[in-house]
Amino acid sequence: MKRHWLLVAALGAGLLTTTAPAAAADDLPTLSPAPQSIRRLGSDLSGPTVVRETGTASARAAGALSAWSLPSAAGLKPGGYVLGVGSYQGEKLAVLVGHDAAGTFYGEQTLAQLTKAGSVPSVAIVDEPAFALRGGMESFYGQPWQQADLLNHLDFLGRHRMNAFQYTVSGDPHTAGAEWRTRYADADAERMRAAIERAKANQVQFIYRINPEANASPEIAKRYGICHIRQADKDALIARYQQLWDLGERTFAIGWDDVGGEFRCPEDERYFGSDASPLGAAQAHVVNDVYERFVKFHPGARLLTVPTDYWGTGTTPYRTRFAALIPTDVDIFWTGREVVSPTITTDDAAAASAAFGGRKLLIFDNYPVNDYTPTAQHLGPLVGRDAGLPQYATGFLINEMQEAEPSLIALGTAAEYAWNPTAYQPQAAWQRILTELGGPAADALRRYAEVHTGSALTADSSAPLTPHVRAFIDAYRGSRDLTAPAAALTDYLARLGAAPAELRAGLGNPSFLRDSEPWLARTERRSRAGIAAVRALQAKAAGDLTGYRARREEIYAALNDANTSFRLAVPGTLDDLLDLAGVARGTDVVRHDNGAMSVFERNRNGMIQSTSQRTAGSTWDPFVNLWPVDAAGKPEVVVRRDGGLTAFVRHADGRIRTSRQSAPGGDWSAWEIVVDLVVGGDPAAVVGDDGLISLFVRGTDGVPVTIWQRDGGWRFEKIGGTTMVGKPAVDVSLDGLMVMVVRDTNNKLQNSWQPSIGSAWVPWKQLPGSIGSDPDLVMSYSGAFSVFYRTPENAVSTTWQPSRGAAFTGLARLGGITAQGNPRVTLDNTGGLSLSVRGADNRGWVMWQLTPGGNWQDGKLNGEQVAYSDVRNIDSVGGAGVTFTIDADGKLRTSWQSALGSGWSGWADLGGSLS
Repeated sequence: MKRHWLLVAALGAGLLTTTAPAAAADDLPTLSPAPQSIRRLGSDLSGPTVVRETGTASARAAGALSAWSLPSAAGLKPGGYVLGVGSYQGEKLAVLVGHDAAGTFYGEQTLAQLTKAGSVPSVAIVDEPAFALRGGMESFYGQPWQQADLLNHLDFLGRHRMNAFQYTVSGDPHTAGAEWRTRYADADAERMRAAIERAKANQVQFIYRINPEANASPEIAKRYGICHIRQADKDALIARYQQLWDLGERTFAIGWDDVGGEFRCPEDERYFGSDASPLGAAQAHVVNDVYERFVKFHPGARLLTVPTDYWGTGTTPYRTRFAALIPTDVDIFWTGREVVSPTITTDDAAAASAAFGGRKLLIFDNYPVNDYTPTAQHLGPLVGRDAGLPQYATGFLINEMQEAEPSLIALGTAAEYAWNPTAYQPQAAWQRILTELGGPAADALRRYAEVHTGSALTADSSAPLTPHVRAFIDAYRGSRDLTAPAAALTDYLARLGAAPAELRAGLGNPSFLRDSEPWLARTERRSRAGIAAVRALQAKAAGDLTGYRARREEIYAALNDANTSFRLAVPGTLDDLLDLAGVARGTDVVRHDNGAMSVFERNRNGMIQSTSQRTAGSTWDPFVNLWPVDAAGKPEVVVRRDGGLTAFVRHADGRIRTSRQSAPGGDWSAWEIVVDLVVGGDPAAVVGDDGLISLFVRGTDGVPVTIWQRDGGWRFEKIGGTTMVGKPAVDVSLDGLMVMVVRDTNNKLQNSWQPSIGSAWVPWKQLPGSIGSDPDLVMSYSGAFSVFYRTPENAVSTTWQPSRGAAFTGLARLGGITAQGNPRVTLDNTGGLSLSVRGADNRGWVMWQLTPGGNWQDGKLNGEQVAYSDVRNIDSVGGAGVTFTIDADGKLRTSWQSALGSGWSGWADLGGSLS
């Protein structure tokens, strides 16, 4: 093999310089995927005679290949071929010789690309795959694809020179669920037979994987997982494989991924418990049993496995034992440095290979799979994979989305990478697959896909939109002329908003449209909302608050119209634009225009401090002091029109003081008294749609007080009628009216609002429920408000308006959490509500709506007991959640999601000595 590659390199280097004068060396056709070696032989030909052969070439074919200095296909890898198009002994010939049947099959595809335009380029091609196995996977948590989509997938793989497909979707209980021991009934067996036969017709190995630990869910695993030593379970596994063999299956896999590591039955503990890696030994025992009692007795059968330690690069007792115990010809899957790896480098693969005893691995690439973030579609190209991975990997398979046809975009680019990583160009491959799949609607497909590329692989989910948004926001922040940036941004959004209708009319792929319709609908509405946001901010900049409020109504109407399912359409910087067009509420965690965040806290010495990121997602700088102040409470920060910040805090003398940044990221002014008024609590701040700041706070007598800007100064008045404790919650309605909710001294919720701009407040209305914390108030896309709070019994509860302007009539407890402190709630980028709270166990907890306006789910952020303050939640520019709390030592901690809806990281330590 080494001598063959030296020959190819010599031919490629030498003969490109001896190209016939009629055709320049750079006049080479663009082929997908790019062949390993291609050079010109002469001018284009018309109507050559095609000679197709497999294996040993005939004398005629061998003579032509020799004359064109092409090597024999016998020295190539499986799937390789040689192809020459030129003149030989006065005859125009196209000679194709495949190393094997697959090689001839792939060479035919290259020849078809060459003949597409009529005349055929005279070229010499030596080609073979970099990875032995190349393909896709239906291996996500979710429901199986429709059978027609699966069969179409297998055809697609064959057309794109991919030769493997793994099936093990959790929604099929026979693969990873309760029925893994149970044979398929007739109808399901025929479904599998049809898929296996279609795969063979496309030179694709159909890989059927069973996860006998039953990892479809923890509950199923606990009840139905395998007893590794129990003969009946091992016999059941082999019986399953035997049925599939009878259906035509030849490549089998055993999965051990995503399991807890505890044995379900005491026999396993007794038998394997003393091993250096009990779990590795038990799983290897089952692999070996299948190998010895099934694979060896079925010629042509092949066995693969997914280990429990399927990600990471370090040596572990599990990896050492598992790799040492199983046969060397059982390939091991690996996902990279992480479960979903932003990059997979040659060094990563080398380290992982060494950790598994020097074996070459099978790469199980968790892109574009979206089961961990089902709100999103991942429609970008495969990126971040080194060209050198074939040195340490026998195969490269990508795990696909729950939506079958949209997955073909990433799969098409992965096909080019897996065949020839050295020549792979992600953007060019992506454009080619969009053209192929889109047909007459290719441009609309590109416009739609380019704003849905977000995943762990890409930093900006909608990169082409970002410069338009940034230019407009910068102009708005700087009070510059908005005409040009507004025109560019609205033009882009109008073309984006038109793409879904163009796809419905011209794509001709009902499955793609069916799977994508929730995102298509939201793309239309969010584009419309974005245009309304531009118009709203233009009106506000011109001093037209009536026009601004009308456009803000349009924003929320468009967003509410699309809020039928939680789908993250056009994620990223569009949300910055939509947020800017709303109103700014006070907070202690700020996300800046560049996506970076800042957190403001009071330290144990009464100093207000801040820690910040330089860029979105970057590490955090050490805490710095704002201008010295003897603070008695928590800071409240608002973002001004120019992007700079203004902070407020209750001083030790009971008066509210304020400090102001000179500009975004600039120095802070000395603290000044806002008004000469002693207050009894921390202020809540809000910036009205007129751009002026209002503060709301408890007076020393318990009566709510409002303080607002007017005529370059500050005014204040009491809002009588109730006495309160804690901190009020305030927001601004779509009409531009202030709305406030407080906890009164009887632990009841009280609500008041302005009936018109600048008017007196209406008498307080008692809301349902009893409250034991500060309330939090949030407005949904419909314009209706909801209030969240902790009850005196430490449950998390909510009351809400059933529609905009209606009375608060609903009352519900959320989940079974026993909480302490104050719940914090946000409206996320899908239109759903998310809540974070400190549990009685000092863990951070989150709750989220399962459907718009519907039921709630709750769960721990992670298992660490570090939450000793409220758990604050904010969304990143991509929509993922980021939370903050203070631990028992006064250090700021943060935990985050990799994507909206995904799991949460452990708590990172940001330092500080906070109160």
